[in-house]
Amino acid sequence: MNEEIENNETVYSVSYITAILKQLIESTPELNGVWVKGEVSNLTYHSSGHIYFSLKDEGAVIQAVFFRHVNKHLDFRLEEGMSVVVFGGITVFEKRGSYQFIVYKIRKEGLGELLQKIEKLKEKLYKEGLFEPEQKKPLPALPGRIGVVTSATGAAIRDIIKVAMRRFPNIEIILAPAKVQGEGAVESIVTGIQELNNPKWGVDVIIAGRGGGSFEDLMAFNEEAVVRAFAGSRVPIISAVGHQIDHPLSDLAADVAAPTPSAAAEIAVPVKAELIAAIDNYTMRMLRRLTMMVQSFANRMMLIVRRRVFQNPMSLIESYELMLDDTENRLQVLMHKRIADTKERLSRVKDLELIIKNRLQNYRHIFMMNASKLEHLSPVSVLRRGYSITLKDSQVISSIKNVHQGDNVRVIVYDGSMQCDVQKVSEEVSFGKKG
Repeated sequence: MNEEIENNETVYSVSYITAILKQLIESTPELNGVWVKGEVSNLTYHSSGHIYFSLKDEGAVIQAVFFRHVNKHLDFRLEEGMSVVVFGGITVFEKRGSYQFIVYKIRKEGLGELLQKIEKLKEKLYKEGLFEPEQKKPLPALPGRIGVVTSATGAAIRDIIKVAMRRFPNIEIILAPAKVQGEGAVESIVTGIQELNNPKWGVDVIIAGRGGGSFEDLMAFNEEAVVRAFAGSRVPIISAVGHQIDHPLSDLAADVAAPTPSAAAEIAVPVKAELIAAIDNYTMRMLRRLTMMVQSFANRMMLIVRRRVFQNPMSLIESYELMLDDTENRLQVLMHKRIADTKERLSRVKDLELIIKNRLQNYRHIFMMNASKLEHLSPVSVLRRGYSITLKDSQVISSIKNVHQGDNVRVIVYDGSMQCDVQKVSEEVSFGKKG
């Protein structure tokens, strides 16, 4: 808030100035998301769970606060005079008009070089594309054998076995024992991952990791050789380094990152009972669907079989005969009527007897041609010319594929029918005396 006084001078309120400073400080990248090194003083562990202290060096001091919801992961206790490296950002406390450092992470001094080393390695591997999503392999839906790279005596392997066996009792687990901290840990982890990638073990998915620990304890999973072993694994691999504040680089290189070894086992191993229930459900749905389809086809077949044409094939021929007879009668009536009408009109005209006779002859000729065509189209006429209809089980036989030697067939001719036994079936067709 501001107001104008004489000479057009602008006066700002304290709240306005403080708000402007707060906005400027919190929006400045150089003051947020930074690591700061200093010495702890005026340390207070408050009953609320927050940790208040001052961070100082030879030339300056700054107030700092480490809130409860983030300091619960701190694995050591702060002490007066302790040299630390903190990560966070500057903010302004408007009520007091003072600024303070909001802490998100704290490391003991000496870890700063390790953090820089990790950040440089991360940047290098990012540029190589080692962490790209396209490099990630999908986990198998139902692994038959799981490989584990961890300490043979640690809690991690016990947790993995317990969770995996509970979810899928007959799952197979192969352990590649490895040191997970201290001297020789890097070589041991890399060797374990490479060994489980050997096809002779038939491993479907690998879980590599350990239980919780301090930042130093987890350093093996930030080493370049280990990270490259995770990224280069032919078998899908899960990184399972538990209870850490920062994710190690193995989490970025793995196909899947799990917060704990137990969570990794839950990710890798499905619940057998749920799979069986799903299969039973799909089976029941499939059977119901098949039953409905079979019933539908059966109903359709029954309706088809009940049609009159299948019950009595001759009815189809008889129906066409009736249609042809009706057409013939109608044509005859029509022609007679046309002739009669024409004859009546011509009878009124004198000296045209010859024309009338010619017209009548032409009409008679057309009539005879039409009658002959109708006669040829009649199924009875076709049978009369020596053709026949052969039936097997009331079905018309149109191909030798529908009849076999020894079958009993019914042969319909013009004036009756015959029951015959098939003595031979041949593809050869011949006519005349030679045939």
